[in-house]
This record gives sequence, C-alpha cells and structure tokens, in this order.
Amino acid sequence: MHTIYFNRCITHLPVINLRQTLDYYRDTLGFTNEWTFGKIDGGIRRDDMQLLFCENPEHVKQINNQKYCLPLMWFVSDIDKIYLEFKERKIKIADDLRAHPYGLREFSFIDINGYYIRVAEGADEVKQT
Repeated sequence: MHTIYFNRCITHLPVINLRQTLDYYRDTLGFTNEWTFGKIDGGIRRDDMQLLFCENPEHVKQINNQKYCLPLMWFVSDIDKIYLEFKERKIKIADDLRAHPYGLREFSFIDINGYYIRVAEGADEVKQT
C-alpha cells in the first residue's frame, strides 16, 4: 500500500525574456544547470531548488507592476552566508536580513522580472556558534 505524500511544488513562472532571465539567474544569482525547451520554456537550479520559466511578458506586466508584485519565498540553509554572497554579488537588497516574530529570519530582493523574492530560514534552524 502506498502512502499519500505531497513532495514539492514548482511554479512555472512567466518572465519577460527567457534568455535574459536565465542569464540573470546564472550570472547574478549563482544558479547552474540551465535548460531550455524551444524558445519560451526553460529552467535553472541551485542545489535542490529548481525554477521553471515561461516567456510571457504580458502576464508578467499583470502580476508585477508598480502597484503589485508577486512574492516568492525561497527556504535556504545558512542564510547569513547567502545574504553576504548576494551583497557581494551587488544584488540590490529590498529588505535587510532580520528575525521576524513568526519564527523566520529573512531578507528580500526584487529580480529582473519584478518578483519580490523573500529568502528565509527558520530561526530554529540557525546553527548556534
């Protein structure tokens, strides 16, 4: 008998330009293993996190604009090192790293498609030094 188990959710995010997005995630954010399927679908990964993209600039304009932006949360290990790495990579940080009362430490930035990306780690997961 098999046990029901939900494993993960990978969103197929619309982007303004697939090639520019893959280049940004590789060259600016340190992702690797990019792939494309045709001219409008592709993906990239960093460690176990995989991102899927579909070129659809009109959809991006609807969800990421001056009034709204779609937030995404990335859960990571060793957020302090990632925060320092992103600052060294000259990524403009929207919200600095800090602890929140809901039990997460997080910082955020906005990617080239206007996604508000929250990078988080559970406060209880932080290694004691």
